[in-house]
Amino acid sequence: MISTAKYWVFIVLFLSLVLGYSIYNQTFTSENQNFHSQVVNLNDGYGYQIMRGEKIVIFQEFIPGFPGKQKFATEDQALKTAGLVIAKIEAGKSPVLKVSDLTDNNISTGAAH
Repeated sequence: MISTAKYWVFIVLFLSLVLGYSIYNQTFTSENQNFHSQVVNLNDGYGYQIMRGEKIVIFQEFIPGFPGKQKFATEDQALKTAGLVIAKIEAGKSPVLKVSDLTDNNISTGAAH
């Protein structure tokens, strides 16, 4: 009976250590995976992707919020828009942009053709 009690104590301690380590490791990994962006050259314009660590979480080929499928005219506009999206995500808000968000930041509908 004493050996059975020792066995269960050992199992509980082992599982506690494993659980504690996995929680610690998951928290540490999440904190080191900040959002960042990359501009994507689409031949006739630009888009962007938002990444967390190595994982792409948003791939945006077209200017969000504008009707039709208009690409960004410049890399700078794509990068600036990606920055707006990242700021919203990090603030805990929806990454959806309004037309006013873009026009306030001088991002136009004019795409390179």
